[in-house]
Amino acid sequence: MADALVTSPNQLLVHGKVPGAISMFVWNRGGDVKRYEIVVERDLEALNEQFRTLFPGENIQAHSNGKAVVLSGNVSRKEVTEKAIAVAAGYVEKKEDVVTLLQAQPGPPTQQVMLRVRFAEVSRSAISELGASFFTSPTGIENTLGRIATPQAPGPTYSELQWSKASSDFGSAVTSASGKINFGDFLNLFFFSQKYDIGVLIRAMQQRGLFQSLAEPNLVAESGKEASFLAGGEFPVPVAQGSGANLAVSVQFKEFGVRLNFTPTINGDRVHLKVRPEVSTLDFANAVVLSGFRIPALSTRRTETEIELRNGQTFAIAGLLNNQMQSTMQKIPGIGDIPILGYLFRSKVAQKDQTELVVMITPEILAPDSPGVTDKLPRTPDTFMSPLSDKQLKDPLPPAFTPARKQATVTTPPAAAPTTAGRPLDASEQAALAAAQRIDAQQRAAAEAAAPAPAPAPANVEAPRPVEPPKTEKQMKEEAKREAEALRKERELAEKLAKEQAKRDAAAAKEKAKADKLAAEEAKKKEAEEKKQAKRQAALLEERQQQIDAASERLRASESAYQADLAKRSSR
Repeated sequence: MADALVTSPNQLLVHGKVPGAISMFVWNRGGDVKRYEIVVERDLEALNEQFRTLFPGENIQAHSNGKAVVLSGNVSRKEVTEKAIAVAAGYVEKKEDVVTLLQAQPGPPTQQVMLRVRFAEVSRSAISELGASFFTSPTGIENTLGRIATPQAPGPTYSELQWSKASSDFGSAVTSASGKINFGDFLNLFFFSQKYDIGVLIRAMQQRGLFQSLAEPNLVAESGKEASFLAGGEFPVPVAQGSGANLAVSVQFKEFGVRLNFTPTINGDRVHLKVRPEVSTLDFANAVVLSGFRIPALSTRRTETEIELRNGQTFAIAGLLNNQMQSTMQKIPGIGDIPILGYLFRSKVAQKDQTELVVMITPEILAPDSPGVTDKLPRTPDTFMSPLSDKQLKDPLPPAFTPARKQATVTTPPAAAPTTAGRPLDASEQAALAAAQRIDAQQRAAAEAAAPAPAPAPANVEAPRPVEPPKTEKQMKEEAKREAEALRKERELAEKLAKEQAKRDAAAAKEKAKADKLAAEEAKKKEAEEKKQAKRQAALLEERQQQIDAASERLRASESAYQADLAKRSSR
């Protein structure tokens, strides 16, 4: 925050460095301590004076708040706010440290500019190829096979060659021969003479292509504000950070495609434009391979200019040409250099590419009531779902826990076989479920008996069922016995399930403990390895220090000997 410098026995010079607050303690000769609170603030009087000079009639005040500068007051237009922030940015390290609380008075709407841009890229390519390949039949000429070809005009291949000779002597006559000839490509012209067992393949091709890409962005921006457009994508680029053992590779993304940045400024009925169109494509031919990553290059065409146009006037940027020509010739050594005849033993490929980029820009000043690019927005005349008819609607059920709800006729689907976790219940589980259902039925019957008499049912509601006669004491004992047995089985089933769950929990805890133990052992090994590495590093540092000390001792001894020798010579 600040530096203190003692200039005399009874004076201190405090120099403020950055805005903030700091405490300073000073001891006198008697040992007493005094504390001073030092607050370092920016001197903004010069900035306020500039505001009064540059913006007369505007109420702008600058205040210091730590490292930031706060602007407050009222201004007539929003443009004044932006200019005031630009002036105050010179008093702080970053423009973001300027906090504005300026309030602009409501005024007429700001003017806007719509920019109609047309990107047209035309690519023309032409390829020409010429080459020949000579070959014999599979049986050859006088039992002699041959083939003349170049990589650009490959000849046929032979397979299943078989022959027999009169004897095994060298140079003996061939009595029979057979084989097959395989063509991978007949090229353009193919000639073969069965009489003379010789053929030729000629490749003579010309190819022309035309490609055109077009982007038509329409952008609307406020006067004096920058707008941008990008139609393309991003490709990853690995970036190495750090060094040595702390080396890490991060990924950054670079943009490519059709880009346009422009800043319009309205001056009456004219528009001052600062445009920067750019077209870039990925170039894998000049790619770089780094640590296994193939990073493509960028083929970019860019231009930047400032012009002034009338409303609706169009200007074009053309002449951004890119011409590439590549020619390759392959020949058979020796025979390919013979005049005239050598052309039969050569192959040539030539490729020519030409690309031209044209950019056309038309600014239009939008009126305050302008619909923008278009007022014909998409509409949806049909509803998403048609409404239901009265016949398809159903009345809601009566309120819950009322006699009308209990007596309402509700169609229920046939009961399916009870299951638990996707499996059918066994006999004990079914018995426990039946007992629970009986208890629930008894509780409902008791509640109905205690409830007041229900109101007369409507015509569309079924009449209540007759009440069953009361049960005898014997029947009630038997039913209680059955219920007790069902409850006992239900308890046994619950205990069984609880034991199985406890076993599973114990197995899971055991696996977790095993995993924790392995992790602890791994951490212990890693810690021991780090200690060994630190010990080795310390030993290396100690050894190097010893070498440096020994070298220093030798240097001092040599210096002493040299000084003694020098003193001895001077005494002579």
